[in-house]
Amino acid sequence: MQFPLAFYTAELYSRNWLVAYSGGKDSTAVLDLAYRYAAGRGVRLVVVHNEELLKAPPLFNWVYEVLDGLVRVGVEVYVTVPKEDFLTVIFERRYSPPGPAFQWCTARMKERPTLRLAKMLEGKWVRLTGVRADESDNRARLIKSRCGTTDACGAHVQFKRGDVLDVAPIVDWTAEEVVQYLRQSKRPWDGGDYSYLLDVVYCGQPSLRNGCTLCTVVSKDSMLEAYGRCLNDPRYLRVAELKARLRAIGYDWDMRLYRSKKLNDRGLEAVRTLLVEIFETLPELLAGYATFKPDVVERHLPEVAHLLPKVRREVKVNPIYL
Repeated sequence: MQFPLAFYTAELYSRNWLVAYSGGKDSTAVLDLAYRYAAGRGVRLVVVHNEELLKAPPLFNWVYEVLDGLVRVGVEVYVTVPKEDFLTVIFERRYSPPGPAFQWCTARMKERPTLRLAKMLEGKWVRLTGVRADESDNRARLIKSRCGTTDACGAHVQFKRGDVLDVAPIVDWTAEEVVQYLRQSKRPWDGGDYSYLLDVVYCGQPSLRNGCTLCTVVSKDSMLEAYGRCLNDPRYLRVAELKARLRAIGYDWDMRLYRSKKLNDRGLEAVRTLLVEIFETLPELLAGYATFKPDVVERHLPEVAHLLPKVRREVKVNPIYL
């Protein structure tokens, strides 16, 4: 089997590899390839998933099917759970919902936990990501700008942070190539296929972007609308409507403290009201909190705490709170 050049470059730097696994098609393809490459080569393969606690139900189910399967065959798997999660930041810091000018979520929930974990593991590490230039025009421009400052882009090296080298093995793949690879492959750790990922999580639409369901950085939520149609579940469409109102609060100066991005009492109550309705409409959105941080919901949204036992999932992975 021919592997991406990035793997050979990565092995020259370190045989300690972190696969940044989100559950999406791109990181799944990287995980599949890295698992195959590491077998018999003396590479220490560690899979890291950043749990942001607000996944859409299909994605949540898929992620933990994969991670539990990896644990069963002895792969090191870490799930980082942010100490400063969405609800904690909203209700304790009074931050307005994140937006393009105030995107406080990504660093807290993904970037910082991964780097902290790498430091805990010690030594030099390669972090393999599913970044692709074809994802968006903004992503392509960012990658091009990095290539203008280094000669390593031909080997798919993105940048280095401390002792962690970021490598993007499929940076030059198209979405169609990713789907083709997954369609013709079986999961090398358990022999399962990727049909649930492609047909349910993505609703057969490879361009669909998925992630945190309550992400208010994006202006239009194509994921929730697609789930409403392909799963024939109108609850997703209702959540999309409520989320649009949640996003609007972040742009309403009457909902903020004077000259601040923090919410005033009126804004905080408006956010609370919308979140309660969102979780009552689609309780499955609480599965992440129910599984890893139920106390946060009990403390800040006691109105929906009774829903937690119904959506909690037993998982084989051990979370790390970072």
